[in-house]
Amino acid sequence: MDKLDIQVDTYEYQKDRPNFIAKWKGSQEGKTFLFNGHMDVFPATETEDPSYNAWSGEIKDGFVYGRGTSDMKGGDCAALMAVKFLKEMGFDPKGSIVLNYVSDEESGGEHGILSLLQDNLIQADFGISMEPSSKDHHTTDLMIGHGGVYPCQVIVYGDGGHAAKPIKAGDKDNKYGGEDAIKKAMKAVAALNKLADEVIAKKPVTEYGQSHMAVTKINAGIAVNNYPRRAEICIDRRYMPNETPESVDAEIIAALEEVKKTDPTFEYEFHNHYEPDTPVFVNDENSEIVKAIDASCEAVCGRKPKHFTKVGGCDVAYIKKAIGGDYPWFGPGTDEIACADEKVSIENYLNCIMVYMATLVQMMG
Repeated sequence: MDKLDIQVDTYEYQKDRPNFIAKWKGSQEGKTFLFNGHMDVFPATETEDPSYNAWSGEIKDGFVYGRGTSDMKGGDCAALMAVKFLKEMGFDPKGSIVLNYVSDEESGGEHGILSLLQDNLIQADFGISMEPSSKDHHTTDLMIGHGGVYPCQVIVYGDGGHAAKPIKAGDKDNKYGGEDAIKKAMKAVAALNKLADEVIAKKPVTEYGQSHMAVTKINAGIAVNNYPRRAEICIDRRYMPNETPESVDAEIIAALEEVKKTDPTFEYEFHNHYEPDTPVFVNDENSEIVKAIDASCEAVCGRKPKHFTKVGGCDVAYIKKAIGGDYPWFGPGTDEIACADEKVSIENYLNCIMVYMATLVQMMG
């Protein structure tokens, strides 16, 4: 970036995990184009048994192999090279082009995009997420949206004490009917699993997928010889554009209130947003940026990209919610990520560089 005379600012919210914002400001005033990507990757494990070293970057048969090549260092590099080539060619953007690379995306974004947004450091009108959107390592398509990811937590309480003697409902110190927190949690989980079945049965399948819900973690107890007084239940809820976090909350609370009707001693706390949730992400297919990517892809690859949606989440969903604008996914690589022999097609990578360049010229020229 120094060689290109592009300003780079570094922001570190967790030690040794920097976030970068590089800004290329043109000589004319105008809008701001944002490239957003992440640098962190899932760790490589000993059980993966790869044919190629996960950190080698080995090139063979038209692919670059290594952890993060698809998710999403291929896209990160493609955006950087697009900016480099345009600047060296003398392109003068009308407005500003921003490259934003964060170091905390896979684990929720608390030390990455969420902190940058909280500090008002991300400003843009539109842009591209370079997350992988290829289906077959050769043709890149355009991801225009995804459903929301909504983690919730339920805490239940019960009678506790030493396991040397049974808990009795009539004991003066017991206020939860002589049942420990695990027994209370079992009632809650049964109600939540019933709700999960109803969500699948009653919620329509949309172009963004289907709403669903699962109890994914239960934690209780401090010792094997103690009745637990407290139990934590974690829920993963996926919701679609026809729902809201508020409607999801109402369904879960209603299910828990049904337990209280049959057990007056049942007490619970419901915590939404106990971990970062990913909002529903919907881009306008008729927006200027989507049309520009379509035209650029057709010019470079001889075909317009197919528009698709998916289940999952990405940082640009937070960006869109915070500051507005459209930020579709278009990047090299497939869904074969965080696995043995993760790879990115060189053909796919080079095509993305050219599509990015053509899109920038259309949007910022």
